[in-house]
Amino acid sequence: MESGNMEGAEKVLGTIRFPGLLYKPIRSVYYTLKGNIAMMKQDFDGAEKNMRKGLDLGMPMKEAEGASLLQMGMLAMQRNDIRKAEGLIRQALSKGLPDKENQAAAYLQLCSIMMTKREFRAAKEFFRKAKNLKPTTTQIVDQIKQIEKYISRIPG
Repeated sequence: MESGNMEGAEKVLGTIRFPGLLYKPIRSVYYTLKGNIAMMKQDFDGAEKNMRKGLDLGMPMKEAEGASLLQMGMLAMQRNDIRKAEGLIRQALSKGLPDKENQAAAYLQLCSIMMTKREFRAAKEFFRKAKNLKPTTTQIVDQIKQIEKYISRIPG
């Protein structure tokens, strides 16, 4: 999966016939990986179901728990469930995220949620936090540039 061979990763996960027999931390990672693959395939219901199973079992590493919560928040955003998305993303930030890129993505999501809720002062604060992390991922940098054009014109 790290090398980008998602079909191979899916094939390996498919060989596990009885995930209930796996040790709890390994089972948690199993469901998280299944959720990631489902998300890649645009199967949002399956992704949420598997990620929820992984989270309910407890993550072996706290950063992984934060990353899963962030992905669940992104899924909720795609479904336009703003309240659930905000709660999940805030939880992800409090649990801790593995790197600055994920933190910046979380702050940008919170910024867009606050703009949707018309809470402009909070939106500007989250935008400032995201920008101060100096992310290098092209998607996040592009998103910051797009929001920067718009955010200077809003009151607050």
